[in-house]
Amino acid sequence: MAIGPGLLFVLCLFIVPLGVLALRSITDPHLGFGNYDTLVTSPTYLRVAWRTIWISVAAAMICAIAGTPVAYSLAHSDRRSLNTLMLAVLVLSFLTSSLIRTFSWMVIFGAQGPLSRMLDIFGWGPSGLLGSSTAVIVGMVHFLLPVYILTAFSGLRKVPYHLVAAAEGLGASRIFAVATVYLPLAMPSIVNAGCVVFIIGIGFFITPALLGGPRQTMLAQLIARSVTQFGDFGFAAAGGVILLAITLGCLWIVRILARGGAPK
Repeated sequence: MAIGPGLLFVLCLFIVPLGVLALRSITDPHLGFGNYDTLVTSPTYLRVAWRTIWISVAAAMICAIAGTPVAYSLAHSDRRSLNTLMLAVLVLSFLTSSLIRTFSWMVIFGAQGPLSRMLDIFGWGPSGLLGSSTAVIVGMVHFLLPVYILTAFSGLRKVPYHLVAAAEGLGASRIFAVATVYLPLAMPSIVNAGCVVFIIGIGFFITPALLGGPRQTMLAQLIARSVTQFGDFGFAAAGGVILLAITLGCLWIVRILARGGAPK
């Protein structure tokens, strides 16, 4: 059977590297599942895995809540010039380095930053939010929100909006029509966009490292630290496999829930 260029591309750049990663996770430093045993039995590593999941889920949910109305407006607004401007702003946001964005949030959330000084005025203390999960989530949402809006926009523009007008013609209010007619049709696009930002967020490294620090360590930081500080490539490979498994598991759960709670 001939192998097409697309299949060869996937095989060389995805399947083979994943196979090598999985093989190294059970052969380095010696054959066995010791690396996995350390990961799944250590309370510290389990807390890191749980923190990675819930922070990524929280960031994805905030993106969905804040970004869906924007994507809805872009998809169905008649103001072409305004839509073009908003899309240009969203695309241009990718030209700003994530490192620069993160440093900006470090200044804002720092103990001497403007946010801390404002909170101090109200008597809430000058300690700042730097090093907290809140800072990590805000930084992640700042980066992921344009990704969510553009992804959701591409799907929402295909939803037949005239059905909302038909429901309004039958006496339904705009909010009721959108909630009962439009939203069920738009849910696949919303879920897909949320999954995209979740997948990106679960592998974040720079933002949690700078805004969260050691107290908010996520799996990507743990993997990097295993290589750079300890040279433990087997443990890092096992961490990568676990990270992939968590991602696939969460996506599988979302797929079941999107289908109504039962796999088909």
